[in-house]
Amino acid sequence: MGVPDASDSSVMPATVGPKIAKVNVAQRLKTLREEADLSVSSVAGAMEWSVSKLTRIEKGEVSIQPLEVRALLDHYAVTDANLHAELSRLARTSRSRQWYSRHRLTGDYADFVAYENEASVIQAWQMLFVPGLLQTGDYARAVTARTLRADPNDEQVRARVELRLDRQKALSERMDGPKPPRVVAILDESVLRRPIGGRAVMARQLEHLLELAQDATKFTFGVAPLDLEHHSGLGGSFELLKFFDKSHADVLFVEGAAGRDFLLADKGSTDRHNALFQDLLDYGRTGDRALQMMRSIRDGMRAG
Repeated sequence: MGVPDASDSSVMPATVGPKIAKVNVAQRLKTLREEADLSVSSVAGAMEWSVSKLTRIEKGEVSIQPLEVRALLDHYAVTDANLHAELSRLARTSRSRQWYSRHRLTGDYADFVAYENEASVIQAWQMLFVPGLLQTGDYARAVTARTLRADPNDEQVRARVELRLDRQKALSERMDGPKPPRVVAILDESVLRRPIGGRAVMARQLEHLLELAQDATKFTFGVAPLDLEHHSGLGGSFELLKFFDKSHADVLFVEGAAGRDFLLADKGSTDRHNALFQDLLDYGRTGDRALQMMRSIRDGMRAG
């Protein structure tokens, strides 16, 4: 994951959330250890830790206590008081419990939800269904049940829908905060025409999108029409996350089949998908043209 230079103690904003705080403190501690020309095993031995513990800290897999941060910095002979204070602050932030902890998520999807919860811009391209952050409850239950080939009241369906609605609630609360995020979603036209849950459910879903679009400072929608010749999104759906004050590199999430999700932050992948997303905006329908298509399809769903 891309992070600021560990030797620069002034670059990390004071308002970062726990996920970015954990990643940044991890990478910066690793860099400082390497600059001190110390091995993982030697530092772990000096701290009376297992090698596994230090390795997991440096990978950002577990959080670290401020007292442990100070002990590491002393061992690395770091005397900069500002750096001591900043990394201790990041360590405290990284240990704060968040709403998604109760869902007991694992793997790349757990990291995705945490990053999404701190993103300043959420860019979504979806070929198959309305993005989770924008779904109504009825639509979410219907699409999840069909995806899992299960009854809408199945326990796994209910758990996934509950998480999706919690993600929406967290986004809504952030939207009302001092630095609201923005959501830019581009949908394939087929998504709008696919009556998941029935025509009445789909009509309400389209109405929900139109209601969100009334605040263009927070929600922007585009549509890739079925007759689009210059179509750059055929490789699959994805979500691209950007962060305030460049506190973290862009993060790309691709939700794969059979639960195999991918989370990437290498510049090659994110640059390529930024270009794909811009192509969809440039060649698809945006603004009033996109919303008019949504209204037309909504009216057709109601009439049917």
